[in-house]
Amino acid sequence: MLTPGSREILEHWRSASVSGREILWADSAQRLALRAAWQQSLLPHWWAAAADAQALQIVADTLALLAEAGSLPPALLATALQVQEASLVQPAAILPAALRSEAANPMPLDMEADTFAKAIEDGDLETLAPLLFSMAEDENARRIVLTRLAQRLADDNHAQGLRTILYGQWHDAAADLPAQPFSLGAMALLQSHWQLPAGVAVVVPEGRASRDPATDKPLLHALRERDLPAFMGRIRALGDQPLDAIRQLFLTVTLMIIEGGGGGKDPLPLIRLYVWLGSLLALPHRSLRQARKVLFSAAATTFGFAGWQRQEDWPDFSTLAAYRERAATEPVPAPWSWQSALYAAAADAGPQWWLQVAERGVAQACPVGFWSLWRTAQRAGSLTGGPLAWIHPLVVTRLYLD
Repeated sequence: MLTPGSREILEHWRSASVSGREILWADSAQRLALRAAWQQSLLPHWWAAAADAQALQIVADTLALLAEAGSLPPALLATALQVQEASLVQPAAILPAALRSEAANPMPLDMEADTFAKAIEDGDLETLAPLLFSMAEDENARRIVLTRLAQRLADDNHAQGLRTILYGQWHDAAADLPAQPFSLGAMALLQSHWQLPAGVAVVVPEGRASRDPATDKPLLHALRERDLPAFMGRIRALGDQPLDAIRQLFLTVTLMIIEGGGGGKDPLPLIRLYVWLGSLLALPHRSLRQARKVLFSAAATTFGFAGWQRQEDWPDFSTLAAYRERAATEPVPAPWSWQSALYAAAADAGPQWWLQVAERGVAQACPVGFWSLWRTAQRAGSLTGGPLAWIHPLVVTRLYLD
């Protein structure tokens, strides 16, 4: 799907020296052309991933890297992209002819929105492709596309919200691109949606639960003890403020990761859960009813990780908090220790620390899930706010650097 112009600029980027890449990246027009070309070159790999959750996770990681391209030095970005491209599934040999459709004639926005929604539900690529090429040309229509996609995918919990993770990373990497790469990415996202199995349906109870002081527990305690009645009772009690409840779930999962680490298991499902919850906080939700549906879907998935044992290889929360309070007066800690992120924040060196983590990830061949987690943890403090916003860098330390 690469146009001649896209192929040319990719070849220019790949063959350039370090200084040549810096000059190329500094030019805003060239930078936009590169971003569009990277999206186009990703499309055959994304299409070939079909319903393979592992392959789609690598796509999500690549999108997360592209979304953060502007914050990385060009030399590091180039190396990271080479690693990601080598990890992607083999590209599809043949792509559907619909991807080469001409844009449809514009219609009134409400008609376009209805036709778009029906094509998604019907899995109708032949109708969807020309419509998307047309809607992507108009700012208001493009906004409708993004909102409808977010709302349609948010509450599906298959593979810890993989659909939403893909949407969130693609949105931030491609929402402002020209019409063709934007539309092609949207169609690849929908192809994944159509191919992936549906998540487990979750019943959303009506109304709030009353708080029972005899059984009331913080979410973290209820999860640690696998106390489902206490956990769901707490979620129901928070149900009138579903986004606040999702924020609390996100912080709870963060603390769970810090306490238990990977638990000796494949950390990828836990990473996806963390990234999904972080992604949900950035999505538009069309109604209280839909936001409650998203909340209970996320809560049911989170409970699947309940019952861990706190690992003694890391300090408890009070020790972490106490170190944070005095970090500015402490000696420089060892690199990649749990103290390093807190010390960097206290020394106003947080951005440099995140860049060093990115360099470490590339040196380790970008493990699956790395870029999605790196990006989400870096933004998580602004998504959650509050007195615990400082804990999120510790998630990356716990799962990848420890």
